[in-house]
Amino acid sequence: MTDINNRKDILLLLLYTPGRADQPNEPIVGRTRLVKMLFLFKKEALPHFRKGTDINENNFYEFFPWDFGPFSNQVYDDLEFFELRDFIRRSGTKEETLPESAAEWQMWLSATNPDSAMTQLSEYEEEQFQLTETGESFAKSLYLALDSSQKNLLRAFRTQTASVPLRALLRYVYENYPEQTTRSQIREQVIA
Repeated sequence: MTDINNRKDILLLLLYTPGRADQPNEPIVGRTRLVKMLFLFKKEALPHFRKGTDINENNFYEFFPWDFGPFSNQVYDDLEFFELRDFIRRSGTKEETLPESAAEWQMWLSATNPDSAMTQLSEYEEEQFQLTETGESFAKSLYLALDSSQKNLLRAFRTQTASVPLRALLRYVYENYPEQTTRSQIREQVIA
């Protein structure tokens, strides 16, 4: 059995697993993308991945329908947790910022810090997330402990979800999990 026993391990593994460029630790662009990736991982990959691990639906991210589709504030919390421990770094990216990403970030800030001056942000810049040297070393040990079918599943999943345009990923989520979009403010734009 591998040492994978909670949601944070999966977040680190998704950041570490080689993607389209076939290199470990390729950056993933955007919080919104990470949230939707982890949602899809829970729904579509976790049942096939968890064999031989202690990970299950009870110790994974909890998602709920929100203004921009399925959401889990635990993802944002874990990103901050790892950033403070020098496992993950975020940096700006030249990729286009979608209004959905900016609006989701603004709503989360307002919900978690209603009195904060940060809720008055006027401009949102898209960020990318990548493991630091410390994070990469830790995630590599998790990755090497996986069996080949788990590695293949992670690689295929990451390649598909991290490299498609965000709007295509959102459309897939909205079309396949409509119960998670009941509160969405952008449903019509995403499905159109």
